[in-house]
Amino acid sequence: MDLESGAGLLHRLTSYVPGREWDVPADDPRVRHDLVPNDPATLPPPVKSYPDGLPVVDLPRDLPDPGVSATAVLAGTASPAQPLDAAQLGRVLFLGAGVVRTAVRDGRTFLFRASGSAGGRFPLEVYASTRGVAGVPDGVHWYDPVRHALVRVAPAATGTVTTIVVTGVPWRTGWRYAERGWRHLYWDAGTLLSQLSAAAASAGLAPRLRSLFPDATVRRLVGADGVHEYPLALLSFGDGEPAIGPAGPAVPGELPPVELPLCTAAQRAGERDVLGGPWPEAPALTDVPPSASLDEVVRRRGSQRLMDRSRTVSRTVLEWPLAAALRGVRVPHWVAVHGVDGVAPGIYRWPDLSRPRRGGDLRDDLLRVCLHQGLAADAAYVVVAATPLSGMDDRGYRDAQLAAGLVEGRLHLAAYALGASASGMTFVDAEVPALLAEPDDLAALLFTCVGVPAYRSRAGGGPGAPVTFRPVTPRLVEP
Repeated sequence: MDLESGAGLLHRLTSYVPGREWDVPADDPRVRHDLVPNDPATLPPPVKSYPDGLPVVDLPRDLPDPGVSATAVLAGTASPAQPLDAAQLGRVLFLGAGVVRTAVRDGRTFLFRASGSAGGRFPLEVYASTRGVAGVPDGVHWYDPVRHALVRVAPAATGTVTTIVVTGVPWRTGWRYAERGWRHLYWDAGTLLSQLSAAAASAGLAPRLRSLFPDATVRRLVGADGVHEYPLALLSFGDGEPAIGPAGPAVPGELPPVELPLCTAAQRAGERDVLGGPWPEAPALTDVPPSASLDEVVRRRGSQRLMDRSRTVSRTVLEWPLAAALRGVRVPHWVAVHGVDGVAPGIYRWPDLSRPRRGGDLRDDLLRVCLHQGLAADAAYVVVAATPLSGMDDRGYRDAQLAAGLVEGRLHLAAYALGASASGMTFVDAEVPALLAEPDDLAALLFTCVGVPAYRSRAGGGPGAPVTFRPVTPRLVEP
């Protein structure tokens, strides 16, 4: 990978290093130095806005739960096919992108979605290009997560099967994380897709994920400009041709006109003009522990802020979630074990738990690498996604970040299904290879902490009825 251009340059300039605070930009003119992180005056709105008068389909708020256990879905067990109608499509969209909780801070209302997001920014938009959905006219629709409705923004696309398009809004996450937030777009898209895919699979809708697609075509389809918003992934229902051929102009909607040129360049460097095949289906797991339904687990899921380091989890709560989360994913993963029954503390290269790469209590090491965020030491184990940069191109870098997010999203669901909890975690890039006892070329992608919750989150509400909650402050450990 070229570290002087495209995604490689962004990776290098947004990597955290010892001695520089996370919110201090690299000393390079290609990084913006005029933006103040977390400035209330420039806080972007949580969703796009569209002009009045566009056709709207209010989706049913009584969601048709198929009653399939979360563990069965994550294991890849086939589910009976349900009709693809407005209610089922609405269920899938809500279980990924719906607003399930709200919180008020400094007089502002913040929206928390069904899937996890770094810093609670949710820098994503979701569109449904529908074909043959009962109760929904064929067309390209923006999903309004607040109203739980579809807003028609373009005429019906060419193609045969309904396709969900996930786009990223770089400034929405860049507001907090600057140009590094471009990575978060793909992490968050992965966590979102893990839940969209699980919801679709539980209804027998045969979800098919694609990360290789003609970027310019899909931008035209949904009205994204490629600077303030760009497509990240497609999820089709069934094996037919995805409905992504624009048949007319799309209403673009409104977003704050703030550009991060380094992010724009990284995105453009990975653009392609072909439609690739879907990600391959992986064999189902034969072991399926009991759990609540997927719909119940999704509403129960949250980004845990405090874990009880005095308590351990069973070996099953390590092995089964990882086996389920990594089904069909080739990105390498490591596990830092702190408190798992029957597994000695240390760093392991998954799936080999027979001998650690580094042994002993590594809680202090994880604290340092994770910017002294307490979860890194309090978790029962920490899962690390990382991959060598050599041999990777700009599109492959996107795929690796997306895959890491997909694994994290599945880990969240699996942990909550088995009574544990989970949360994503950022890190000092330069420290990760030594932590894992690997060469310096290894690029860290994402950390996920899994452990025993120190409190129980309120379950999220249904469409149009989110619950109000008070966010818990995470524990920071002074160095």
